[in-house]
Amino acid sequence: MRDEGAAGNGRFGALSRVELERFFHLDDEDRKLIAARRRDSNRLGFALQLTTVRYLGMFLPDPLDVPAEVVDYLAEQLDIADPTCVRSYTDRDKTKLEHAWEIQRESGLRPFSEVQVELAAWIGDQAWITGDGPKAIFAGAAAWLRTHHVLLPQGVTTLERLVAQSRQAADQWLWAQLAGPLTLVDTRLLPGMLEPRVEGRRKVIDLERLRRGMFKPSGKGLLTALGRLRDVNALIPISGDVSAVPPRRLLGLGRWG
Repeated sequence: MRDEGAAGNGRFGALSRVELERFFHLDDEDRKLIAARRRDSNRLGFALQLTTVRYLGMFLPDPLDVPAEVVDYLAEQLDIADPTCVRSYTDRDKTKLEHAWEIQRESGLRPFSEVQVELAAWIGDQAWITGDGPKAIFAGAAAWLRTHHVLLPQGVTTLERLVAQSRQAADQWLWAQLAGPLTLVDTRLLPGMLEPRVEGRRKVIDLERLRRGMFKPSGKGLLTALGRLRDVNALIPISGDVSAVPPRRLLGLGRWG
């Protein structure tokens, strides 16, 4: 597998001429493999699978489910006058499967099942350390597979589910690390911070009040911030050790708290 193309979503988007030339150009090694096919339909179909796995990181269930410009560009390189001949490529299922196996072997690509456990561990580490959202971790996992010359799983739901499970486990571990230092008194105080109370003519929720930052860079603003810190310490009298929590997770929490 060469450069990273699509973000691992298993679908083609709009392709520019630059992308066509980058991912669908046939070099000498490609042409040697393709030349072993006799019929134009098989040569073009083989070229489609060869370049599709290079671009998407996976073989498509239907090798012909590609943009027309890809077919035309490959046919032009192979001197095939009638690109529509490729429609007969899928008449025999065994042909496309045999071609996919050959491409996988020649390209040194490994199946997803061989690395699923290792990838799950990597995703878990990323979720724990960074706290990134699902899109960022999904893109990172797809890039990891490409770097390790592994085929993406058929259907993005497999990878999406793995990312979702790992993020959920990381979040649960984060809550456990933060809740660990709390005493019985602390845990009884916290629900009260969610109860509205009347202050003057308005209702106040202590948690919402305390999570808002102080934005006035003045002496009065500093006094207000110190008062807020005093109130936080009064409501949540804890000094737990959070050294096990990655710095990026603490920064993320700090933006909310």
